Amino acid sequence: MHLESEIRALTGLRFVAAFYVFLFHIHIRWPLAEGAFLRNILDQGAIGMSLFFMLSGFLLAYRYADGQVSVRDYLLNRFARIYPVYAVAALVTLPWIGVGFGSGSPEDVARGLLQGLLLIGANVLLIQAWFLQFFSHWNNGGSWSISVEAFCYVMLPFLLPLLKALPLHRLRQTAILCLICAVLPGISAALFPAAANPVYYSMPIFRLPEFLIGTCLLLAMRQGLVYRHGAGRQVLVLAFFLLYLGGLGQAMPLYVGHNLVALPVIGFFIFSLSSGRGPIAAFLGSRLLVWLGKISYSFYSFQALVLLLLIDQHDRLVAHVPALGNPALLAGAALAAVTVLAAAGYGLVEEPVRRNLRRRFAART
Repeated sequence: MHLESEIRALTGLRFVAAFYVFLFHIHIRWPLAEGAFLRNILDQGAIGMSLFFMLSGFLLAYRYADGQVSVRDYLLNRFARIYPVYAVAALVTLPWIGVGFGSGSPEDVARGLLQGLLLIGANVLLIQAWFLQFFSHWNNGGSWSISVEAFCYVMLPFLLPLLKALPLHRLRQTAILCLICAVLPGISAALFPAAANPVYYSMPIFRLPEFLIGTCLLLAMRQGLVYRHGAGRQVLVLAFFLLYLGGLGQAMPLYVGHNLVALPVIGFFIFSLSSGRGPIAAFLGSRLLVWLGKISYSFYSFQALVLLLLIDQHDRLVAHVPALGNPALLAGAALAAVTVLAAAGYGLVEEPVRRNLRRRFAART
């Protein structure tokens, strides 16, 4: 497999994932569709997170599988990549921390202070996704995935050398085993709905298999696995997946309930688009989509701020601008706001701070 600095189509695909999640977050509060088919597709927008995790496993293996970067530099790169924007997104959503510090009995005030300290400590250490009770507090509903990513980042230096040593048929078996592990949480929730925590899909250990499937896919391609079909097959697979979600979107719980179908489809598109050939890859690799893909992490991170503001101020906004009572127009306005914030976050925080951190710590080595 020829190694280039960037797979442009996959950079564009990152924005597709972020946009799907954005539509999902708008839709579950202000429904964007009335018809059952389209509503089912939008209702399952959290599947975009599986695309994020699989892409992350694929792209990190793409970058680091040759072993030319030390573990220290790898972890520094990852920290510099995610933490600056993550920290800013956490600070601007601090007013929604969701615990009380004000009036009440001394016991209530002390409890609120301890809750706040625990939430802040967990978020600083990127371990908040391990605590399901945190999900509805602060920005954990938006940052749990960053906690998952941090766990996957830490695990990769231990697992990548083991996976690199596997022949192609063993990689295939490992990917199938990971798929089974990724499917079990949704099946268990379907079979035992009364006992299923509605957010336990956010725990890092349940999402690691998705990350590793992406890693196995990249390593298989390094051993000669090549996509030999055209864009026609991509269109057929996409049509099948949309028909599946539109018809059976509510059939399985917790979004990860669709992993048996969703993960192979996602893997197929990562695999087929990485060749860079065909009109779909060309579209995703266009200048606009690549730029949107580059700001997609900031786009994902700052959408929580816009959504929280909309939740608090929706009625007041509609009173002043009645057109925003239309969910589609509201989504368009929110999309514009998040894109502006993402561009600013990428240009003013993400890239300059990342470069500065890498330069500063590399100079101390």
